[in-house]
Amino acid sequence: MRPMDRAKHDDPADRAEALQAVADSGRRLSTAMILFHTNLSKRVGLGPTEEKVLDLVHRHGHPSVRDLAEQTGMAKNSISDVLDRLERKGFVVRQPDPSDGRKVAVVATEEGTARIRDLFVGMMTRLDQLNAEYSAADLALIAGYQRRAAAIQEAEGRRLGD
Repeated sequence: MRPMDRAKHDDPADRAEALQAVADSGRRLSTAMILFHTNLSKRVGLGPTEEKVLDLVHRHGHPSVRDLAEQTGMAKNSISDVLDRLERKGFVVRQPDPSDGRKVAVVATEEGTARIRDLFVGMMTRLDQLNAEYSAADLALIAGYQRRAAAIQEAEGRRLGD
């Protein structure tokens, strides 16, 4: 039975309690993540926006300024300012796009990547231990929910940026 089909059979009180638990744990996770990334950013000399834009560069390979503007909902000139700071601090370089030499691609530097990667080791080790407690099916369900929730939050973030 698909999750939506199961939801139709829930006891309303149980569902309300579960939805509240999801909302509370989501807020707690969001706050913990923001505080972790704020402290990580401070440790390496980045602002929170710089660190999150750098994360997007890592996740999307060689994005353009336009790609980053679309992903963040920020104006291109604002993204360019963030990239200027990241470049001065040694975290990214701008190079000709490998697929279209007329475009500029943003590339994370190895040195910058290493400076941040080392700070994630403790958290990732502990998350690996937590993940070991769940089945592949459990993890797939959690990942699916998180992807869908993130897509909603990304869309709403872009809407607020307009």
